Amino acid sequence: MRALKVIVVVLGIAVLAAFATLVAVIVNRAGRGGDDEAAGAGARPPVHASWGRTMLDQPAGTRIQSVTASGNLIVLQLYTLSPGQDERLVVLDPATGAVGGIFVVGQR
Repeated sequence: MRALKVIVVVLGIAVLAAFATLVAVIVNRAGRGGDDEAAGAGARPPVHASWGRTMLDQPAGTRIQSVTASGNLIVLQLYTLSPGQDERLVVLDPATGAVGGIFVVGQR
């Protein structure tokens, strides 16, 4: 019976120690604002440092309607104020600044 009490006390202490460690890790990561992902192995440099300025070569009067992150890509939804008023989706790779494709949705 004494051995059972010792086992219960030791396992109880182990559970409390594991819980305290979990809470400490969560508090530590929350305090850094998610910098773990950026500092990890293979992390990309900040976008502004890797490619600078990219020209989209869109018609005059083109405006950005929305910007959406999709996986490792950025999708810009553009519309044109000039006659014809079409809508386009421009896919950008933020790691390189390359335009992956332009999809014309059609006339507004």
